[in-house]
Amino acid sequence: MSSTSSDIDDTVYIVTDIETDGPSPLRNSMLSFASVAMNRRGDFLGEFEVVLEPRADRASDPETMQWWETEPEAYKAATTNALPPEKAMAEYVNWVESFDGRKAFASAPLIFDGPFVDHYLDQFANTRVFGGPGKQARIFAGGGVDIYSVAGMVANAPHENWTTRGIPDSWIGNQPHTHFAIDDARGFAHLLKRFFIVGGLAAKYRNLECAEFGDGQELRDALVELIVSGKKTATCGSFAIYEEEGEPLPKVGERFIVPDWAGNPKCIIETISVEVKRFDEVDQDFARAEGEGDLSFAFWRDAHIEFFTRNGGYSPDMKLVCERFELIEAFELETTKE
Repeated sequence: MSSTSSDIDDTVYIVTDIETDGPSPLRNSMLSFASVAMNRRGDFLGEFEVVLEPRADRASDPETMQWWETEPEAYKAATTNALPPEKAMAEYVNWVESFDGRKAFASAPLIFDGPFVDHYLDQFANTRVFGGPGKQARIFAGGGVDIYSVAGMVANAPHENWTTRGIPDSWIGNQPHTHFAIDDARGFAHLLKRFFIVGGLAAKYRNLECAEFGDGQELRDALVELIVSGKKTATCGSFAIYEEEGEPLPKVGERFIVPDWAGNPKCIIETISVEVKRFDEVDQDFARAEGEGDLSFAFWRDAHIEFFTRNGGYSPDMKLVCERFELIEAFELETTKE
């Protein structure tokens, strides 16, 4: 079911978030959890979510339940249509095993989510998150991925600041942390994708936003090659998409990481101008700066009509965000030096 994600790592990462009625798997119950399966280049391969019946041999924590009173909608989602733990964990094992090859459990923080899921797998499905001695089946490889630790190392921060608090919404796919398990798992999956992209860059570039070109492997890699070669110095996008996603327009002087389809950062670009204009107002000079095909306006027009038609719709009077940029630095595969 999974596919090779890059020449570095073909592991399937199972990014997981849990909701509980207390802090300890030895005293409290896991109410719900959700996982997003992804590969290293950031493809989301599937999702799993389930609500579990509280365990009869556990008690809820008063302080946690008092906190849940401030999140009534999330608590309702975490307690509605609950399954017996043995049924829920059996379904989870089947889902994880539907992906081929190596699987790694990932969460933020691992020390909280990991022990709960590990304990429930041990108790109800005769398997574990964390490997060790014994004859139990292993559905995960290695010791798990702590996204907090990855965040701290990528940020080159002291250990006391190894956290995901205060990060820009764009890094988690503009997915607010809602305490709905599936929402939060999606957000952490977006974050892990970003860390895979920026982890090998010099520290001075790691906090930059990413600019992903094209809507498929062939187109993205072709466009990135044009940028790296200096032939492409402009791009445009639908203004409506910026509005729908609440994404700010690029600003003059803003720099971006440009990854290829495999998620490898290929270069840094800097925005030098931004204009909002209608599709039918784009001229030959801008079309040439986009650097595609034979550089003609006719090629630009036809290619972009096709692109916008398959990505939300096209009309001659649709507003475009027309951006010009310059290449700041291009990278080889090894980009770890300062």
